[in-house]
Amino acid sequence: MLGGIHITSIPGLICKRAMNGLNSQRPDLAMFGRLVWARYILVCCVLLAAAKACPMNAQTSSADRTSADPKWWVSMSLGEGQLKLLSDQQASKRDPTFAIGFDLGRRVGPWARAGMEVNGWLIQAFNLNNPGVGESVGQVMAIADALPSRRRPLFVRGGIGRSSYTNNRPSGNDGGGLAWLAGAGYEIPVSRSIRLAPTVGYSAGNLGHGRTPTPQSHFRYSVIEFKLAVLYHFGS
Repeated sequence: MLGGIHITSIPGLICKRAMNGLNSQRPDLAMFGRLVWARYILVCCVLLAAAKACPMNAQTSSADRTSADPKWWVSMSLGEGQLKLLSDQQASKRDPTFAIGFDLGRRVGPWARAGMEVNGWLIQAFNLNNPGVGESVGQVMAIADALPSRRRPLFVRGGIGRSSYTNNRPSGNDGGGLAWLAGAGYEIPVSRSIRLAPTVGYSAGNLGHGRTPTPQSHFRYSVIEFKLAVLYHFGS
């Protein structure tokens, strides 16, 4: 508990604040998802082209990271999640959703780092003027990154933690359960402390006794997400 709020509810609250006031109709969210996806591809292409154009800067930062890099990092990521809700009663198709995430962690050696990740995906926009709308999935994870190359700032991520499901509809019900994730990313140096990282990930987990709006058994989710993260490295 944190100030009367369960920590697993934090991703849902983040989505509420990030998307409050947006139109809650699904066609608008679908259009938003397509725009995010298109912009994500464009940004990744620009960043990779910049990395190719400045290979010495990238290689120098990668080669020095085992000794000179700050030990701690914090990041924020935005993008799109292709989310699917499943149960014994329903099997939906993947829908584009707004995705947001926050990470905090520390290096634990030249080949690994560990930390915590908070993720959220918005299914239906929340509205302070209408408390009967809003739906989201979130997760809080303990994560570990493997750093397989000293020359390339590539990382491979795994994590396990707790999922949360928030449904504000009159007949809806919240839920949560065990969740896990797997993903990868590539850090592109902007300065010694700041890096940009296109990432791809897959998450899945149980959502307990959620209702949408009918009761669901074996209620669960899976999501494929594409995000762009801004990382800040600090400390010694």
